[in-house]
Amino acid sequence: MSKKKKLSYSLLYYLVIAILLIQIYPVVWLMLSSFKSSIELTTQPFAMPSSWSFENYASVFRESSLLLYIKNTAIVTFTCLALIVFLSATAGFALVKMINRLNSKLLLFFTIGIMIPIQVTLIPLFIMYKDYGLLNSYAALILPQVGFALPLSILIFTSFYRYVPGELLEAAVIDGCNIFQVFFRIVSPLTVNTTITVASINFIFIWNDFVFSNTFTNDKAYKTIAVGLQEFIGAFGATDWGQTFAAISISIIPIIVTYLFLNKYVMAGVSDGAVKG
Repeated sequence: MSKKKKLSYSLLYYLVIAILLIQIYPVVWLMLSSFKSSIELTTQPFAMPSSWSFENYASVFRESSLLLYIKNTAIVTFTCLALIVFLSATAGFALVKMINRLNSKLLLFFTIGIMIPIQVTLIPLFIMYKDYGLLNSYAALILPQVGFALPLSILIFTSFYRYVPGELLEAAVIDGCNIFQVFFRIVSPLTVNTTITVASINFIFIWNDFVFSNTFTNDKAYKTIAVGLQEFIGAFGATDWGQTFAAISISIIPIIVTYLFLNKYVMAGVSDGAVKG
């Protein structure tokens, strides 16, 4: 390898390291700050904690409703993921493998949903939910999340199904499988990476959702963690930053764990839909 290429690779390597540090630093600083007292955060915001105290975390669980918000977020998130994966997987299969002259138009109809901004639907949805008595309920949070997640999820599944050999499905039909057996016994086991990709992407967005939760719920019993963090802002904007940072750290742990453990499956799922074979 020539010196010029070695220099280029070295520069690229250090650039990647620099970008990585820039991305990681805010998360590391947040977690370190969660172990500091309010006074230490004011006087030494960028220094290491003088003592590793878990008082902020204890106060968060003792004085706030964080566990309730985590429970609500988990209920909404996992219910949404189950519906999104099932509906997008079945719809994608039907659009690609069940021959119909309207399939291309239906797929276009679904994918148009990607272009619709969430914000323009808030007022119509609020009025609709109010008329049907769905405000301050899990349904008010689950339905829009599922609806807005389906277009991209269906697109990901259809990209994968196009490369599933038709001969495989024909052989299953000849062996006596009906359409449901073909899907659940033959096709579904092949979509593990794609399913994890869809679930992981939507998990991050739904867990962090603030817009729908803030718009459709004002009852504490149904608030999710993104909205519940506002509880740490007191009168006149006074904030206990130690407790706030501890609560934020707790709220992002599931996202970090999901990314670290499922990242390779997400990459595999994306490549399955992009490269034949």
